[in-house]
Amino acid sequence: MGFLDDVTKLISNIPFVEKAYDFVEEKLQIRGKVIISFKELEKPLEFEIVVFKCYPLKYNDADSIKFKNSNLIEYRHVMEDGAICIHTTHHTNLKSKLNYDFHSLRNWIVKYYINKEQDDHYEHIIVDDKLINNRYWSYQFTDLKHPFEKGEFGEVSITSIQLGTFKSNLISNHIIQNFIRENGEQLECEWSQLYKNMDITNSGAYVYIETPPATYGKFIFTKWLDLQDHLPERFLNFLLEFQKRHIKHRGKLLPLFIGYKIDDVNLHWQVAMLEIGDFPIIGYQLPNKKWITIPKNELDINWGITRNTSYKYFFGRGSFSQSFAEKKILIIGVGALGSMVAKTLTRCGCRFIDIADNDIKEPENVCRSEYIFNTGLMDKTEELKFILSTISPFIETNIVDKDYFQGIIKLFHKEKGGKSSFEANLNKYDLVVDCTTDNDLMYILDSLDLKCDLINLSITNFAKELVCAFHPNTYNFVMNQFMNVLENDTSDLYNPTGCWSPTFKASYNDISLLVQMAIKHIHNLYETGSRKTNFIIENDSSNLKIVEY
Repeated sequence: MGFLDDVTKLISNIPFVEKAYDFVEEKLQIRGKVIISFKELEKPLEFEIVVFKCYPLKYNDADSIKFKNSNLIEYRHVMEDGAICIHTTHHTNLKSKLNYDFHSLRNWIVKYYINKEQDDHYEHIIVDDKLINNRYWSYQFTDLKHPFEKGEFGEVSITSIQLGTFKSNLISNHIIQNFIRENGEQLECEWSQLYKNMDITNSGAYVYIETPPATYGKFIFTKWLDLQDHLPERFLNFLLEFQKRHIKHRGKLLPLFIGYKIDDVNLHWQVAMLEIGDFPIIGYQLPNKKWITIPKNELDINWGITRNTSYKYFFGRGSFSQSFAEKKILIIGVGALGSMVAKTLTRCGCRFIDIADNDIKEPENVCRSEYIFNTGLMDKTEELKFILSTISPFIETNIVDKDYFQGIIKLFHKEKGGKSSFEANLNKYDLVVDCTTDNDLMYILDSLDLKCDLINLSITNFAKELVCAFHPNTYNFVMNQFMNVLENDTSDLYNPTGCWSPTFKASYNDISLLVQMAIKHIHNLYETGSRKTNFIIENDSSNLKIVEY
C-alpha cells in the first residue's frame, strides 16, 4: 500500500470520523475531506485535510497535517485560511500520530467550538510580515509609566539600532524612545540610560484606539476603510498637517503606531507604514465650507513589524527572582571570572551592575572570558559595559574609577576617615562580588564594617575548585583553603611572553562550568533565605560537588 492508501484507511478507522473521502495525491502532499461526528457535537463538521508526505514528521518546524474549515474562522485558534491551530506530541508511528492529531482536533471542537472557552493568556493579532520598499521594518517598544486614553494621538521619537537580515531580506530595526502628546508632554520608554541617550533618527505618529484593529479580534485589518470608525477626525487632521510639515521628505516612510489594550494592564502597538506625500487620507471641503479629513477607503494598509520588549516579556522565559534582579551589584575584577559573572547576571535579569578593573583586554584574554576580538585593545570595563548593553536594554552599568581598588583604597585605608569613606561607598550596594584574586585587596575588604553583602570568588589552577567566601569571613577562609586545604598546583602556571604575572591554566569551559554552578547556588541562598555559608565547588571531571563550611 502507498502513503495515500495508508493514510486514508487509518483515518477511516478513527471512531469519530464519520466519513473520509475525495482523497487525492499531489506532489508533496495528499488532500481529502473528513466529516467529524460524536455525541457532544450537535451537527457533524466537515474539514478539508492536508497531509504532507513527511508526516508524521514536522515540515519547516510546523505540524505536517492541517485541518481546514473556513466557516470557523470566528472561533479561537483558527487561522485566516480556516486552518485549525493545534500542536500535538511527537510520534514517528503513522497510526499513533494520526490518532493523536485527530483527538487534538476533537478536543479543539469541544473546547472552542462547543463550549466557546476563552484562553487565560492573550493571543496576538495575526500580522503577515510584509516587504515594504524591498525591506522589512521592525519597531520595538517597552513599558511607560503613563497610561493612554482612547483617541489620544501625537508624535513618536525613534532610534535606528541595526540593519540586519530577516527571512533572507534586509530589515531596518528600531526602538521607540518617546511618545509626544499634543501638549508637548514626553512619555519616555523605560530603556536603560544608555539606550535613552542614543540619537533620535526618525519620527513617527501614534494614535491610541483602545480596541484591537482586527476582525474577530485576531485578523488585522487590511484596508484603511476598516479603520475609519477607529480614527478620530482630529487625528486625521493632525496627520494631514504632519504630512504638510514634512513634505520636503516626500517618498520617505513614516511609521504610524496604533495602540490598543490587550488586558486590564497591558497594551500593544501595531505599526502601519505611510509614505510622505501619499498618506492614505484625503481632506475636502463640505458645502458649509467646513473641511474634513477621511481615509482613502480603497487603499491597503502596509503593516510593519512590532515587538513588545518590556522587561516582563524580555525575561519572560527565565530570570532570577525579582528581589535579586533589583539588587545594586558591584563586581570588582572583570577578568575571566568577573566577566562571566557580569554577563550571567545580566542575562538573568539583573538591572544594576557596576564594574571595576584597571586592566586592559589583551588578545589572549578573549579565549576564556566574555570579551570579543574585533574591538582590539580596550579597557576591560569599557568593553564589558558595551557587551552588557548589547544583551539587555535594561541594564544600568557604571564604571568605578580604575585606580579605586588597586590604588586609592590601599594607600588610604589606614588614614583617618579613609576606612569609613570606603565603607560608605561600598554600602551603596546590596551586593559586592570580588573576583580580583588580589589577596591584598581581600585583606582590606575583610577589615571593613560593611552593611552590604560581599562575596569573594576565586578558582584554583586547572579550575579544579572554585572557592566562595562571604564577608566577614573571607580572607582567613580563602587563604586557608589555598594554602592548607586544596591541592592548588602552582608549579604549572601559564607564563605569557613578556614581563607578566603568571596566571592559572583553565579553558572557558572549565571556568564557566564552576561559575554557573556558583551563581546558581548563591541565587538559591538568597531566594530561600538560607544562611550564607562559605562553600567550595569541587570538579573531578565527572561531576561537581558543593562542600559547605
